[in-house]
Formats: sequence, C-alpha cells, structure tokens
Amino acid sequence: MSAQLDFRNDAPQDNVIVLKRKLPAPIIWPVAGGKGGTGKSTLTANIGIGLALLGYKVILVDGDLGAADLHLFFDQIAPRRSVGTFLTKEVRSLEDVLLPTPNQNLKLICGGNELVSTANLPFLTKEKLIRHIKALEADYILIDLGAGSAYNTLDFFSLSDTGLLVCTPEPQARVDAYGFIKNTAYRKLRKLFSKNPAVKQVINRFALKSGAKSGRIKDLLDLINQVDRQAHDDVMAELAAYKPKLILNKVRNKRHIEEIKRFSGLVREYLNVDMEYVGYMRSDDKILDAGERRRPVLLHAPKAYASRDLYKILMSGLKVPDKLERFSADHCRKLSQLAKVEAKLW
Repeated sequence: MSAQLDFRNDAPQDNVIVLKRKLPAPIIWPVAGGKGGTGKSTLTANIGIGLALLGYKVILVDGDLGAADLHLFFDQIAPRRSVGTFLTKEVRSLEDVLLPTPNQNLKLICGGNELVSTANLPFLTKEKLIRHIKALEADYILIDLGAGSAYNTLDFFSLSDTGLLVCTPEPQARVDAYGFIKNTAYRKLRKLFSKNPAVKQVINRFALKSGAKSGRIKDLLDLINQVDRQAHDDVMAELAAYKPKLILNKVRNKRHIEEIKRFSGLVREYLNVDMEYVGYMRSDDKILDAGERRRPVLLHAPKAYASRDLYKILMSGLKVPDKLERFSADHCRKLSQLAKVEAKLW
C-alpha cells in the first residue's frame, strides 16, 4: 500500500524546529521558468556547485513535486529520502531528508515523485513545507520549481523577492516568462490585500480584463488610487521590492542577448517590475554529455563554454564573492581550475 499524506493539524507541530534555526537567515533563490525545457534544473545544479566551490554552505531543494529530477544530476537514481518522506511524516524535520554529496558544503533534498498528490499541495501542508525550508541552516537555498504558473509554484517563487527566472531565446519562452512574472506580481498583490475586499476586487477585475491583455500595472495603480490612496502606496512598495533575476539559457548568437535585454525593459514598462538580467549560458553539447553522465557540467567539463558562462553568472551577474577570498570576480579561470580539482572527488 502506498504512503498516504496526512494533512491534519500540520500547523503547530513544528514551531520548535523553526525557532532553532540560527541567524543570519539563508539567501533563498527559487529557480523558475515560464515553460518546460528552459534548463531550470541544469542551472540549479550548476549554480549550487559553483556556490559550494566559492565556500558557501548550500542546500538544493527539488520543488518540482510532480516531476522531480534534480537528483539525477548527482547520480541519485532512487533516493531513499525525499520531500515525500517528510510530507508523509516518516520524519519530523526536513533536515532529516538531507542527502550528502561529495562536497561537504553541498546537500540535496530530493522531490517526491512517489506520491502523486504532492504535485498539488493543500494550503496547510504547503505552509508547513515553506516554514521548514526557511528553517534550514545554510548560506544559500536554491529551490528548483516546476514549469508553469500554478499557485504552488508562484508561492514558492515568492519566498524571495530575488528569485531566478530562466528563459530561452524563443519568442514563446519570453511570452511564458512574461506571464509568469505577471502572475507572480498579481499573486503578491492579492495576498497583500487579502483583508481588503475593495482593493482585492479591483485587482481581480483588472487581471481578468485589461491585465489579461498585458495591460500596464500603471493603469491598475490608478484604479486602486481611486479606491484607497494608502493601498496605492503599498502596491508601489511591494512592486519596488520585487526584483527577480533573469538568466538567458541556450544562447546561440548575440542577437538573443539583445532581445532579452529589451524584454527586461518591457517587463519594467508594463508590470512595474525591475527584473535584473544577470547573464547567459550558451548552448553547449557538453551540457548534454554531462547529463548523460549524471553530473553538473561544471564538474564534467570545467573549461567548457557553458561552464565559463556559469562562472560569470555567479561572480559578475549574481555578484557572489569568493567566501574564502582566494580570487575576485574577474578570475573565472581560477574558478575553473578549482572545479577541475573538485571533479576528481566525485
């Protein structure tokens, strides 16, 4: 008989665990994409490796609970412990399902493919999982999310105002990425005004009419201002704090980079969201080779074009400093040498 999820009385049982976490709080980077096939899991695995090489304690969480595959990048074919193990209460804490890797700075929490119902979590169960993710002790927590704009995905992406959005050069991918940012923004505003029915109604009406046609958030702000001036200021503050980071994947020529920069401008113009472009990763057969060997490309081919791009994303785009102060952001070659040495341990 398959394990069953028990959603009763989830809320108060883990308060002690949450309070145990030491300060400072980890930096959380949910990793999302508007459509499937953008390379979210590839970026999550490799950025995680890169952060660990830079000296940070990193936990990778597979948040694609319906089609988890992050573990395959680390040669974990059938992990014994996963998010599903936690959700079925076989263990009390999410820390109990942490899996080690050959790098002591990097740990993994696998998804829950064995439980069909985990793809659509009830509210209380989702809130419990979010509390436990926030309580994990690490410098960085990366959450590999499923494709699309389901509420679970939007809520996990909203764990941070600086989540990573992965997009490919195709026009369809940009359309889906735009829709994801728009849906996340509306989700944030609906939550912000959950106890203000007048403003919430204005938001819902706009989302169904003008907003559904890529309407400008400025028009929504004008409507909210007519109902509640303080709410108008609150919306401005909420959107000003929301600064997702955009990574362009599978780049084949320079034109793609210029197009994605223009796309960031459109998001700013229409949605009042300052989305920061932090770099690109070229299309590279070495990525496919690494996938076949069930390894991140940083370890399979540390000097490949894609690996060099990842170093630049980490150190220049995301501005992650070397924690051990061995080299600066413009010394990507030294990081590739470090990755080459690391690969021998895997």
